[in-house]
Amino acid sequence: MWYNAADARRGSAALASRPRLVNDIGTTLFALRLVKLVLEIALLALVGQGVVFVLIRTSGQPADDNVFYRTLKVVSSPFTRLVRLASPKFVIDRHIPWATFALLAVAYVWVLFTIANTCIGAGLTIAECQRLR
Repeated sequence: MWYNAADARRGSAALASRPRLVNDIGTTLFALRLVKLVLEIALLALVGQGVVFVLIRTSGQPADDNVFYRTLKVVSSPFTRLVRLASPKFVIDRHIPWATFALLAVAYVWVLFTIANTCIGAGLTIAECQRLR
């Protein structure tokens, strides 16, 4: 159950009687922002890996010899491995980074909407919620 303005109007007795997953809005927002940060890092690593791949391949060199490409590949590899495990075997390995990017982008948008929903449910505007640390 998430904290909302209706619970605050009912008083502390209503809050104490319900089981709670998270005790306050700050903790909820911290957890959601932490998930958002991990998704942002993975998404940016995949985008950077693609940009470096294009730049390296246009110069005629193999991408696996580039330090930056390998570093970004290490950062994004846990997510691509999960997608490879979840995807059927007929999916070609070169499509796995694209599928990973798509799934991470959907998850990122979902986390953004969840953060907005949590703020609105607590009776805060999005601007007030962003200032809440």
